[in-house]
Parts: sequence; structure tokens; C-alpha cells
Amino acid sequence: MEHYHPDEEFERRLNDLVRPLLAKARPGDWEHTRRTLKYAKYLLDHEPGERDLVITTLYLHDIGWSRVQFSDFLNAPVTQKPQTQSAVLHQKYGAIMAGEILRELDRPEEMVQRITNIIAIHDQPEKVFALGDPSATLVVEADRLDRFGPESLQRFTAYFGRDYVQGAGEKSGLEYLKSGLGLWFITPTAKSLSFELAQASGLFK
Repeated sequence: MEHYHPDEEFERRLNDLVRPLLAKARPGDWEHTRRTLKYAKYLLDHEPGERDLVITTLYLHDIGWSRVQFSDFLNAPVTQKPQTQSAVLHQKYGAIMAGEILRELDRPEEMVQRITNIIAIHDQPEKVFALGDPSATLVVEADRLDRFGPESLQRFTAYFGRDYVQGAGEKSGLEYLKSGLGLWFITPTAKSLSFELAQASGLFK
């Protein structure tokens, strides 16, 4: 399999193209993306994966939110948010947009196809894990790890109200996040880090 080694110039160009798109997406999506990159780099230090593919995919994974109206996502009960029209469409549009950007940056077509295929299903962990691709797995894990850090809990509370982590039943994200600890991570490093973040954020008292 061919490997790709993007230099700092490529990452700078990618950063410059992606940031204005994420500014048009959900509030905080740029900051979320930066945090996923931090988590990914940590995972890559401890787990197998192709750094170039993982980092490039994470830069691009949420740009599709810039193309959708996402009030349905914000207003849906916690457990139904992944099934909302905007949540589904942001993956579809994100894959299309990512392909356009990567071809503009002269990335190899094999890489373009792998990245767009991941983005098209990145919010469906079971589908990504079924690929058996270590790099795709790290993309999902880095993305999901950011659900447990204090910055994201503050972001979700601003989006959905204080009931997101304090309420009961379908209004509460607490049980959803707790169940995610057993569903969204398969590498030892991500499993361990997710529990550390959840404890540090006060999700377990």
C-alpha cells in the first residue's frame, strides 16, 4: 500500500482551506477539530495508524456542517441526534467537499477515496470499525474522545442547555456518554483516555 507524507506546507494549506468552512458550521466546530487533532496525535504515538491519513481526515471530517441547516440536530433528543437529517447530510456533503479539496491539493486518488469513504460514515462508529482499518478507527476515536473533555461539555451545555448532563431520561446526555465509553473506542489507548477524560470532567461522581 502506498504511503503519503504531507509536509508542513500541505497542512498549512489544508488549515487555511478548512478554517473558513468550519466558521460557517456549528458554533465551536473549528475548536472541536483542533482538539480532535490533539487527541489523534496522542493516539498515533501509541497505536498503529497512518498519521497523514488520520490528520488529513480529521481536518475535513466536519466541514459538511457548513452546508446544512442544523436546527433539527440541536432540537432533537440526545439519542435521536445521530438520525437527524442534518447529521446524516453533513457526512454526505462533507465527503463530497473533502474530495474536491483534496483533489485541488493534488492528493493521490487512493488517498482521496479512503478519506472520503471514512468521512461519509464517520459518525457511525460501528460501520467504521467494521472496515478493519486502523487509521479509520483512530479517526473515530479521536472525534469521540472530544465528547468527554471539559471544553466539549461546556459546548454541549451551551447548545442543549444544562439538562444535557444534569437532566433525566432522553434529555440527559450523561447516560448516552456513559454508554459511548463501551461503544466508541476499541484501542487500549483510546479506552483508557476516554475514562480518564470522563472522570476528570466529573461525569462519574
